[in-house]
Amino acid sequence: MEVLVSSHAGLCFGVRRATRLAMEVRKNHPGPVYTLGPLMHNPQEVERLAGLGIVQRQSIDQCVGGKTLLRTHGIPRRQLQLATRLGIDLVDAVCPRVAVVRRYIVDFGRRGYQVVLVGDRGHPEVEALQSYAPGEVFVASLPGDLERVAGDRPLVVLAQTTQAREVFDAVVSACRRRVPQAESICTICQDAGLRQVEGRQLAARADLMLVVGGRISANTARLAEICRRVQPRTHHIETAAELETIDFTGVKTVGLTSGASTPTWIIEQVRQRLSLFR
Repeated sequence: MEVLVSSHAGLCFGVRRATRLAMEVRKNHPGPVYTLGPLMHNPQEVERLAGLGIVQRQSIDQCVGGKTLLRTHGIPRRQLQLATRLGIDLVDAVCPRVAVVRRYIVDFGRRGYQVVLVGDRGHPEVEALQSYAPGEVFVASLPGDLERVAGDRPLVVLAQTTQAREVFDAVVSACRRRVPQAESICTICQDAGLRQVEGRQLAARADLMLVVGGRISANTARLAEICRRVQPRTHHIETAAELETIDFTGVKTVGLTSGASTPTWIIEQVRQRLSLFR
């Protein structure tokens, strides 16, 4: 059985940077090291980091007395303000691509623009970005989510960094039907875009597609859905153990890719387990 591995499988730039920062802090700081929430949406990697003494905390007050890494998705402004008041020693591990979107939201909001953010309501990145806006941010996951957008005010469309490009383009088109002069800046991370393009290409060549990543990872779930539209035999798995539940009957070629927060060691475990299948 041939296994085709995506060249973009593995950690994205932002998660790789955050993991490196976490390891550097752990090496150089003798005291407690915390992350506020999971550093990334991959439970196996979060568990590995916990084993090295990089411990997840759910609230700011639990981080007092330790060096605390800000998660890749960012944290809401009120949490950042509370951390400052409590004197918590923070390490900024927020993905630089996310920070760019935040700057756009602040800048356009101060200039009086309506901001439409193409993203998933309730996602940590989206909630954090909304909290820094001087005005209201309208979150749209579909072109129909624009009922409250005014047609007589300037508007800009931005995107959650891991959104699908076709959804962003559809929302932009819908916005321009309401506000013809609406501006748009595609803030989808280049890594996410390339991962989606190659996922489609692999799915078209494979008899079965595997997308490896955390169940709670929105970008992994989105990538699996994109692949599934091309290859219905697409499976979203977290670990190699889940391969035992999949029917490989008639499969000669397997496509293998991953979400942005899936470390190489998990992908390698899946690849090695696949090599045992005939």
